[in-house]
Amino acid sequence: MARNVIPIHTGTWKTGTMVPKSGIYAVQHSEHRLPREVTLIQGQQFPRCEACESAVFFRMRRRLSAAGTGTQFHVSLYQLPVIGESKRAG
Repeated sequence: MARNVIPIHTGTWKTGTMVPKSGIYAVQHSEHRLPREVTLIQGQQFPRCEACESAVFFRMRRRLSAAGTGTQFHVSLYQLPVIGESKRAG
């Protein structure tokens, strides 16, 4: 395997790809401290880190039931807040 290639294991997604199923996803990002888990809705894009352009990786922890995702109101999450830092991406 090439030195700079990061393998994406089955069941792991990264920033910019489409959320395959609504659910709670574990967040992995080595550059900054981000929330440990986020709730994302199917069809949205996986969010970026607010402080850098490095990819954030996601792994599904729990699926949301179909009844829980059929509401008219939802919030789209475009970037994840850095916890405990004041430096932000421009």
